[in-house]
Amino acid sequence: MRSDSSRKREDGPGVPSAPGSPSFLDTFTVAEKTTDASSFEDLPNAQSTAETTPVPGFRGRLELAQADSLPAADAVPVLKQLAALVSWAQAQQALIIHRIEIDLRHDIEENLGPVEGSVALSAAAAEVGAALNLPHMSALALVSESDALCTTNRSTHAQLSRGSISYRHAQRIMDEVQTVPSEAAPKFEEDLIQLAEGRTCAQFSVKARRLRETRWPDTITIRHRQALELRRVSLDPKPDGMTELCALVAAEKGQAIFNSLTASARAARSAGDQRTLDQLRTDSLTSLLLQFPSSAGSSSAGSSSDGGSLPNSDMAAAAAPVPPPPEDPGGIRTEIMVLIDADTLLGADDKPAELNGYGPIAADAARRLARQAQHWTGILRDNSSGEILSVGRRRKVPAGLRRWLQARDGTCRFPGCRVSTFRTEIDHTVPWGQGGETEHGNLSHLCPKHHRLKTLGLWEARQPEPGRLEWVSPLGCQYSTAAQLDFGKAQETRASAANHLGARPSSRASRPSGEDPPPF
Repeated sequence: MRSDSSRKREDGPGVPSAPGSPSFLDTFTVAEKTTDASSFEDLPNAQSTAETTPVPGFRGRLELAQADSLPAADAVPVLKQLAALVSWAQAQQALIIHRIEIDLRHDIEENLGPVEGSVALSAAAAEVGAALNLPHMSALALVSESDALCTTNRSTHAQLSRGSISYRHAQRIMDEVQTVPSEAAPKFEEDLIQLAEGRTCAQFSVKARRLRETRWPDTITIRHRQALELRRVSLDPKPDGMTELCALVAAEKGQAIFNSLTASARAARSAGDQRTLDQLRTDSLTSLLLQFPSSAGSSSAGSSSDGGSLPNSDMAAAAAPVPPPPEDPGGIRTEIMVLIDADTLLGADDKPAELNGYGPIAADAARRLARQAQHWTGILRDNSSGEILSVGRRRKVPAGLRRWLQARDGTCRFPGCRVSTFRTEIDHTVPWGQGGETEHGNLSHLCPKHHRLKTLGLWEARQPEPGRLEWVSPLGCQYSTAAQLDFGKAQETRASAANHLGARPSSRASRPSGEDPPPF
């Protein structure tokens, strides 16, 4: 992408140009930068002198003329055309992703023999996710949708390429069509396309669902059972030390849970609690899950097809506890890893701590968790104490080294993957059977999906220095991932501080040479 330097553009009154700021691109030219290794160290806004070469498959350029001075009356038609352009681009993206999946499937079958379809799908998702900076599940959904658009839902794909519908509309059409009898699907798809045009996605979803239920009312029970199989709980990290806990459950259970939390919150408000209803609902849920873990799975008010209990609103409201203060971490007894400097722990400073698998959290929050800790683990220690970073050719990873790797990596080390190390596996970058040693420069965490792709030889990895992994995809693309913690930089920082303050003797006794190293 580059701007056309041959034409001068006058900024309109609503688009001020700050000195030294990057210029706005009103011309899109398809190009691929050819850079050397040193260019990766440049700042994001630094000007590059590298030559560009056209990307195969593209031609020409697209220019938005005088967008900053366009009259408001003319802006609406342009806006509609831009929306159509986005839909067209997403339709072409589906074609390319489908092509990648077909090629990878062919290569896998040629090199590995017949394999289950999920392997090719996962390999395509890994390739697409790394290229587009998408997490694995998002990439997997994109590959699946692209496959459907290019095979079973070609009419929807055609309308998307014309800009008649948005990608969100296309997603809803695919979701609805896959739940009806196959022989009726093409006609139903055409009817849905007509319903979609001129309606928002929310309006269209209501119309589409009503049309489906009217034509095939007997499939509601079957579809509900299938949807029930997809129930799950997920965790989505949010900024400022927060995270979003989501649960996909049966509609009646979700409504009963929400009503229970609301009844508890209103009771607390009536008693004079100043927290908002949202805050009280959240604190009640936290208290229920953390204070009473033994009640999970108990049944006292009936049951449903997925084995859980379904309390009525009165019983649920009576069982809900008085919400505790939001800053009270009491009840947390499961294992979480919080990395905190000793000075911060003792209150000498307020540097952020690190919640493993999430990122920085406030020092006060880390100290509150520390007061509840039942077990302490030292991670970085003086050189004289001997960090457990290698056990040579011993295959099993000892507890101390496992703890360090968990802290260093934080998540799966595959490009774009954010699966926590609590749900990953430790992999030898150079396989142990091929002479790879069990030391931190040859170990990293991989989630089961990406571990399998590496084991099958579809993706290649190397670790040129401890903690930095370099990956090569099946199509030859290269990616690099860095560790959450940099052990070397931590040592340099501590050594610099020691030189500045004056060397002090270690308070730890040296370890006899014959003893096994203690775990972290």
